[in-house]
Amino acid sequence: RTFALARRKLGEILSAVEFADRHAIDFVLQREAGTGVRDPLEAQYPFYVLIETSGSDEDHDAEKLHRFLEAAMEGEGEGETPVVEDGVVAQDSVQAKAIWRLREGISDAMTTAGYVYKYDVSLPLPRMYELVEATRVRLEAEGYGGTAKAAGYGHLGDANLHLNVTSLVGRDDKLLDLLEPWVFEWVAAAKGSISAEHGVGQCKPEYLHLSKADSAVTLMKQLKVLLDPKGILNPYKVLV
Repeated sequence: RTFALARRKLGEILSAVEFADRHAIDFVLQREAGTGVRDPLEAQYPFYVLIETSGSDEDHDAEKLHRFLEAAMEGEGEGETPVVEDGVVAQDSVQAKAIWRLREGISDAMTTAGYVYKYDVSLPLPRMYELVEATRVRLEAEGYGGTAKAAGYGHLGDANLHLNVTSLVGRDDKLLDLLEPWVFEWVAAAKGSISAEHGVGQCKPEYLHLSKADSAVTLMKQLKVLLDPKGILNPYKVLV
């Protein structure tokens, strides 16, 4: 609802809509403890949405932002409930960078906390966070509740979810077996794509059939042979 409202109210000045769950934010706060990085809100919330605007008319942009915030925190009209509980607006570039640091520091923070398994997928927006919840249920059921932590964050505008699972005790091949191919199969069943902004690369070729029809994969292989008969261009990627 917040993303839909931002698109309606901010229109052409909307440049980014990011989200992160509480677990992801906590990883950053733990890593950055003592550096001045802090939660921008007084209370803790399960989800955070970062919205960035970039326009050329300061007064016009400020008015649109004000209308969005009013609708988001008070409801658009009679009977409409707010879509956010609290918020903060960066007053200058320093504050904006501090807020972005919370979002951009998630991957590194989860990596330094242990051994991290990363998944870059796309899903229909209504089901985007279900994968994170299902992953936590799976981890708990298999006895990983205390040693592996799952967090979700990503780009709402692209329906792009980053699911990170950090093993706090280091690399664990049994944990990897628990996650793969289950994650990719879950995404396929939800009508999503196993690969989003970071591509298929070397890690996902054997799962490509979950997002592409056999005929499409065959055509891709034929084109690859036609354009690269010696297999020297970007070898071992995407197709196997």
